[in-house]
Amino acid sequence: MADRMKRRDFLRLTGTFFAAASLGGLPGCGGDDGDGGDPDAATGVILFPQGVASGDPRESSVVLWTRAVRAAGGTEAVDLTLEVASDAAFATIVAMQSVSAMSAVDHTVRVIVTGLAADTIYYYRFKNGADSISGRTRTAPAADADVAIRMAWTSCQDYGAGHFGAYRVMIDEDMARPEADQIRFVLHLGDFIYETRGGGFQVPLDDNFQPITLNNPDGSPRQIGPFPSGGGNAGGENFAQTVDDFRHLYKTFASDPDLMAARARWPFIHTWDDHEFSNDCWQSQANFTNANSTDEPSQRKKVAANQAWFEYIPVQLTGAPGVAGVTQQAADFVMPANVTDAAFTPADMDTNFVEEPNNVAAVGSITIYRSLRFGRHVELVMTDERSYRSDHAVPEEFAEMSLEYLDHRNVLPRVDVEVMDAGSTYNNNNPPATVGFNGFPNPRVGSPPGTMLGVQQKQWWKDTMRLSNATWKVWGNQVPLMRFQIKQGPVGGLIVDRIMNGDAWDGYAVERNELMTYLRDQNIDNLLVLTGDIHAHFAGIVNDNYTAASPMPVGVEFCAAGIASNSVFSFFEDASRPPAAPPDVRGLVTFDASASGGPAFVENMNLLLIHGTTAADTMRQTNDREMALAASDPTANPHLKYADTNAQGFGVALVTATQVETTLTTISRPVTMAASTVRRTARFVVPVDNPAGMTGPVFTGTPPFPFE
Repeated sequence: MADRMKRRDFLRLTGTFFAAASLGGLPGCGGDDGDGGDPDAATGVILFPQGVASGDPRESSVVLWTRAVRAAGGTEAVDLTLEVASDAAFATIVAMQSVSAMSAVDHTVRVIVTGLAADTIYYYRFKNGADSISGRTRTAPAADADVAIRMAWTSCQDYGAGHFGAYRVMIDEDMARPEADQIRFVLHLGDFIYETRGGGFQVPLDDNFQPITLNNPDGSPRQIGPFPSGGGNAGGENFAQTVDDFRHLYKTFASDPDLMAARARWPFIHTWDDHEFSNDCWQSQANFTNANSTDEPSQRKKVAANQAWFEYIPVQLTGAPGVAGVTQQAADFVMPANVTDAAFTPADMDTNFVEEPNNVAAVGSITIYRSLRFGRHVELVMTDERSYRSDHAVPEEFAEMSLEYLDHRNVLPRVDVEVMDAGSTYNNNNPPATVGFNGFPNPRVGSPPGTMLGVQQKQWWKDTMRLSNATWKVWGNQVPLMRFQIKQGPVGGLIVDRIMNGDAWDGYAVERNELMTYLRDQNIDNLLVLTGDIHAHFAGIVNDNYTAASPMPVGVEFCAAGIASNSVFSFFEDASRPPAAPPDVRGLVTFDASASGGPAFVENMNLLLIHGTTAADTMRQTNDREMALAASDPTANPHLKYADTNAQGFGVALVTATQVETTLTTISRPVTMAASTVRRTARFVVPVDNPAGMTGPVFTGTPPFPFE
């Protein structure tokens, strides 16, 4: 596929079509046999190894997807018939179409079916002879319908780090609800795959944070097989390089039985984060080493990642409707011509985008940010926070001078991050020449402020938020928006305030302030931010400016832990082990209280983030919760209402005209083949027009420390 492919050709190859469904049914369709195939035909000729999926449900349309291959192998196309019915028995078929799963797109098929009824459950199946596979989906309610919307959100499903049993918990809970109260769709906020195999991201850990081996039901190791190309190697990681490598990952991850069951039950609405391309990536740059990230141009890999994502993820991009008065800019993947890996040029001073032609072509091969409407109360705004973001404000070389035992994106001096993020605009366009205690030359004295969304997407976001008349603006946000500050305190190395993660919005505070101030000034109420990425559950208030003397609440944020990825607590537990880190620093993360009848790993990191360094250090020294809480610092993160940093699980939100009710579910560590169980749930309620009125958490199960 080296030659440029026209958009209509790619759509044809992927099996996309637009079918105007007839709700009166199609006479003669269906049949008495349950699978709709020839009862005398041989079965097992055609396989559907990744199941079925649906996505981007709208008022009158939905995207349907499958992958079909011949059991005997080969590259020959597989002809299929798609049927869409209003009943599970397929007695009343409302749409039928012949499609073909072709080798040029790895035998995937995507179908956009139009003309459907709003707020309706449909059943669909792909079949060839006696072989078929079926799924269930649901269209969105009409834009003026006064209905409650229940949605789930997930992220971070590291195949090598755990099983995907969280989806089975989600399914079982949903099936126990009345149909009218069930989940309508699942937001997947990124890291659907991880681009590496057998490296640092994919080490499953037991309850004592020791590496273990995962097994499949047949006893074989749950591992990702070698990449078709052999992959690339840098920074101790073996990672995907080619489109076949990325396809290999999607085929592996999407074959998990619990994920397959979830995708067959609900439509998913997807965006990506970094691991669909490269950890901590920005534009078409990878970041596998600690060297300056401009040493890793990866434009060809970005194209390959975009192509595989579009083949395996059911989305509607080109032609997708949006908010009235706002131009939807989403666009299907189109293969660019002659992209090569080229050194990056300096970012444009107005846009902070690297205009190097290969970067422009790679990023521009697909546009995925878009909005979807669900009745009167939900405008869902899905962003892309990787393709247009500027480089991280803090150079790796500076970060490594800060706390050498931590990863170069974590626990960074807050003021230094803010100085470098603001670039030439800091201090009324008078930035300091150096940063840090060692007089590190400020590399961004002549740079524009950092950006997460880029100029065009940012304007689209503002316009969508302003012009939507939905009660709640629900932002499908990839990385944490709230500030996560680690206050200075009487502990080695913490002589300045720090932020937990510079890859999140804390590393792009200038643009965060711009967006949140825009909401405030435009009187845009009821922002509900649903977030993934961080491998922990968090809940709190979104402010217009966290450094202001009197921050104003403009919304709320709920972060859901990963489906299977190791928790953020486990990362900091590992990084703080002696002798790398001082004992008092480790005690802020965790300490052993088993001698006094407590746990061997006290999750002191929760206390650190909510109540501050002095409180956490008091807990480390005394093992006395009440004394620790008495030492709480009200300036630490007063907006943060909940932290469960040692968690895997998911979130569910019920949105109505008067409130949002959100539940964060923590499951047992998903490292065995046994079904995951619920360790706890934390429930919150946010009243309309009053983000500061958030109540909760209200628990079932055992609360995380330091909650009771």
